[in-house]
Amino acid sequence: MSLSIACGKPEPPSKIVQRYLSAIKTDRSLGQNFLINETPIKKSVEFSETLGLGKISNVLEVGPGPGTLTSAILNTGADVTAIEISSDACDFLATELTHPNLRLVNGDALALHWPDNLTHVIANIPYGISSPILSKIQDYHQNSPLQGICLLVQREFGNRMAMKTPPKDRGPLGISLWLDFDCSIVMEVPRSCFRPQPEVDSSVIGLKPISRDHINEKERLSIKGLASWCFGRRRRKIRNSLRSAPNHVHRTWAVSRSDWIGRLATLEGKSRDFTEMGQKRPEELDPESWVLLTRMIAHEDELPV
Repeated sequence: MSLSIACGKPEPPSKIVQRYLSAIKTDRSLGQNFLINETPIKKSVEFSETLGLGKISNVLEVGPGPGTLTSAILNTGADVTAIEISSDACDFLATELTHPNLRLVNGDALALHWPDNLTHVIANIPYGISSPILSKIQDYHQNSPLQGICLLVQREFGNRMAMKTPPKDRGPLGISLWLDFDCSIVMEVPRSCFRPQPEVDSSVIGLKPISRDHINEKERLSIKGLASWCFGRRRRKIRNSLRSAPNHVHRTWAVSRSDWIGRLATLEGKSRDFTEMGQKRPEELDPESWVLLTRMIAHEDELPV
């Protein structure tokens, strides 16, 4: 056990990071920027505690670095699996932070199999792997539901996760996350809170699992595929993007290209709601409107004439 935990007086993150940086050269390719401010660490743990973090929790931390967040999570009594790709950081942690509840793994969090019994994911994610880590979290959550996730990410990315300011921050990322979580901005973190100091500001984002029971698995896939295609052509109206959708989009509905075009034409003739949504750009639709649009396409033959 580290002295900071044993004495009950956590050592300031700035001192731990200073000791780490004096011993180890950072690797820019790994996005190594470490918190020297205690507040984001405290807020991350407090948010996670509102979602059940405690003595019976099993937490995954990605990229623990010098272990400042790791120590705070361990202080809750939780078990922690910390995956660190840097062997130098692992060596530092192995000597700096010994704790019976800590399992330190040297490897790539994107490639490794995650433990089967996780309850929470809490991490300061390297900016370069934010999207694939979120995809892996969502895939994990679908098979083994999590109680809560709290991530420190680049601020612009965090705004899109939480769809902070519609319509500007709406996109396929936020729509996809909305299917599984209520995303909120726990706090904004200026770049001055890190060493080395990054070129951008950050945010702590909380993800509270939510059940969208009214949306089935096939609809989830359809919503993601449709939103991704349309947002990739953000300046175009949805109607035009739908008409030019490639095979992999309309294949979700198990229809041919000609049947797809015919289905869209039928909808435009039968549904004012569909026509009005088609005249909008993708960021103008809220998540429930994407659900409605998807269902209209799937069940166009059931709409009244």
